[in-house]
Amino acid sequence: MEQVGLAVVLSERSHPAPPGHPERYERLALLPSALASAGLRPVVSDLPTGSYPVDLLKRVHDPEYIDELQKYRETGIGYLDPDTYRSSTSFAASSDVTWAVLSAVDAAFGSGPGVSFVIGRPPGHHAESDRAMGFCLVNHIAVAAQYAIDHRACKRVAIVDFDVHHGNGSQHTFYDRSDVLFISTHQYPFYPGTGSQAEQGRGTGLGYTVNFPLPAGAGDKELVGLFENDIGDILTRFGPELILVSAGFDGHHLDPLGGFTVTGHGFRRIGRALRKASDRLCGSRLVSSFEGGYHPEGNVDSITNYITGLALA
Repeated sequence: MEQVGLAVVLSERSHPAPPGHPERYERLALLPSALASAGLRPVVSDLPTGSYPVDLLKRVHDPEYIDELQKYRETGIGYLDPDTYRSSTSFAASSDVTWAVLSAVDAAFGSGPGVSFVIGRPPGHHAESDRAMGFCLVNHIAVAAQYAIDHRACKRVAIVDFDVHHGNGSQHTFYDRSDVLFISTHQYPFYPGTGSQAEQGRGTGLGYTVNFPLPAGAGDKELVGLFENDIGDILTRFGPELILVSAGFDGHHLDPLGGFTVTGHGFRRIGRALRKASDRLCGSRLVSSFEGGYHPEGNVDSITNYITGLALA
């Protein structure tokens, strides 16, 4: 098996979930042992991560919003919207994920490895510039895209989002820009209500947002077909210097929150298609960050296959 580069399973920083909430540590609890039993240890390595300035978050989020998240010190769990909770340690947990993604970007443009998968929680792609949403506090992938432009001299960054829910926060961040291409496959109509085909960008960003809304019941045939054909062609025309992936596995057929029927084999082919695109277009610079996926066994099936796909390209 070819070396992926690295995959990161973050140590559990406390982000305690309310009783019965689907975004909880248990959705990833089976993963470390599953990676070992699947024979993936040779392609999984630790990523040296460090702290970055909090001001990097303010490049895509309103400063007042980040300051408020950072200063929250109340005991117990509070809600920012009907779905999204936080505790006094949640901002630190979210920052761990963001800093790991930025470290992966630095590795991709430095001594490598170029291909990585940051697995942590809370997720990020629903977070808007000034508010939490859909379990997400900070938009890790959007921060990484802006970081690559600001600090790695990237002129073109592609974000590919294959969560069952549309990545509204990522789309909105770059909706009027041509230096970041946003591509999303998602169930539609569905939460959060965005992601129609008509949403294509605005102003200089027109044509740099590409949505593939799919009906409930879509599975390997529909999703894999898009990644192996249409999405590969769109990436080729754009010519990214870095591909960032919001990797959501709530499209797995076991997942309780989505209506897709994707199998582990389907996620393997998606990983392989993305790896091949990155090899061809941007020197194998491909950084993924975990988003949705709420069935522990479904996540094991999805994530081990996705990593295998990244390795087999």
